[in-house]
Amino acid sequence: MTTAVDDILFTLAAVCAPFPHEPWAAGGAADALRAFAEFTEDAVAPTNAVSDRTGCSLAGGRVSMPAPLVDLYAKYVELGWHKLALPEEHGGIGAPEPVVAAATELLCAANHAFQIVVGLVPGSARAIVASATGEQAARLLADYVSGEALATMCLTEAGAGSDLSAIRTTARADGNGKWRISGEKIFITGGDQNLSNRILHLVLARTGTPQEGTRGLSLFACSSHLPDGSRNAVKVLRNEEKLGIHAAPTCQLAFEGAEAEIVGAPGEGLKAMFVMMNHARLEVAMQGVAHAGEAHRRAAAYAATRTQGGRAIADHGDVRAMLLEMDALALGSRAMALHAAETLDTNPAFVEFATPVVKAFCTDAGSRAADLGIQVLGGYGYLPEYGLEQIWRDCRITRLYEGTNGIMAMTLARRLLGGADGAYVGAFIEEMGRIARDAAGEGAVTFGEVLGAWEEARDAVLGAEDPGIAATPFLRLTGLLYFAAMWLRLEAAANRAADPDRIRATAQYVRAAMLPQCQTLAETCIRLLNPRTDGRLA
Repeated sequence: MTTAVDDILFTLAAVCAPFPHEPWAAGGAADALRAFAEFTEDAVAPTNAVSDRTGCSLAGGRVSMPAPLVDLYAKYVELGWHKLALPEEHGGIGAPEPVVAAATELLCAANHAFQIVVGLVPGSARAIVASATGEQAARLLADYVSGEALATMCLTEAGAGSDLSAIRTTARADGNGKWRISGEKIFITGGDQNLSNRILHLVLARTGTPQEGTRGLSLFACSSHLPDGSRNAVKVLRNEEKLGIHAAPTCQLAFEGAEAEIVGAPGEGLKAMFVMMNHARLEVAMQGVAHAGEAHRRAAAYAATRTQGGRAIADHGDVRAMLLEMDALALGSRAMALHAAETLDTNPAFVEFATPVVKAFCTDAGSRAADLGIQVLGGYGYLPEYGLEQIWRDCRITRLYEGTNGIMAMTLARRLLGGADGAYVGAFIEEMGRIARDAAGEGAVTFGEVLGAWEEARDAVLGAEDPGIAATPFLRLTGLLYFAAMWLRLEAAANRAADPDRIRATAQYVRAAMLPQCQTLAETCIRLLNPRTDGRLA
């Protein structure tokens, strides 16, 4: 059976351009990812089940994570893996974004709770570099490079989740060159923890009037500790009990006149924060990929050895179909996420359009694969010792945080489809066409049919006064179009895979069982938006 890193390297070769610069060219990326995979297998994976059972505790106003994760973070920093995504000019390693995304998958598959707490640093660093002064960026990033600090993203408030214009947390200049933040934030991942010595909170707070909505928001860097080493005025009110990711703290924080410094210009906080948020959405997509891949590996290994009727259940048609769907989702969603990561700094219009599509599709894929994995194992899948139930629990959050998948659908249908004078959707169509241009055979024919269905649904959504009711099926349809394009690439590169027959068989399953859904989804969009028609495509 192929390993996670084998599948990652095959996908990188199939959908991403070769890395042009050392040390990532000519096998350097593969060497780094194989070394990181060894670290995640040997050091990270053994902490997963035990830390899930232990969970976090809140005592004396401080959150403690399970002891194995404290030791793991020290080793993670000692080996320098925490610097992989940090910019080289600030002392990091500066790995290409697809390599960073691949490492996210490996780390999350081994321990989602650990990955999510350490994984906010790369997006935070990007936001700081994009908006801070040169001196400020160097100073703030130094603590990330040393491993001294981890990051949080403080946006959500009670009553101000998807509606950021309702944020009530305020920041006021104190007359001494600093700002003071007052207010409460909820659902803050890693809001307090005992892995790093300090935490750098990136906080969205109001510097303008409530009437200004999001135009009155600014971004602030608020350290958990003051320069003299004392605690800043950031109080932990509670640590949430959750369905999954038990070992990751999810905190409600009170900023009680906490000292902070502004990052970027007043009133431009949402723009600055979205740099971090969009990176985080692609990170969450990779979490979905990680769970899909791990669920398939566990289910396939079980099905290969579990016999019924004198043969392995993997040979039974119903089980084989479930395994094929799981594998198709893992391989195809990985290709989508790595391809999007590759374009992060080179095609901003495409990334703007693709990010909500990839986030929603990949996290749905993770949940679907986890559910199928439980079904393959039957009653054993429902037992903790086999790991599938934890994958199912941990993956469920990915469809909720960093914007629910429903919000992703509304963003696509209401803002991006017709936004920036058509530049976003134009970049997406151009990229899909570029991918399909050299395709031939049955895959090309099927892709053409999918594209035709998508175009009819797109026209219906664009023509609707309120497309909200069709937003989710249209998002799913758009994801399947991207998924189909990636499978063109994967199938064309099958000879480069460790098991070419596996890739070809899975590609055939995609065409036969998954892409026909596109016609139905398109007709659903049309019927919902124009009930007077029968919805059938021309």
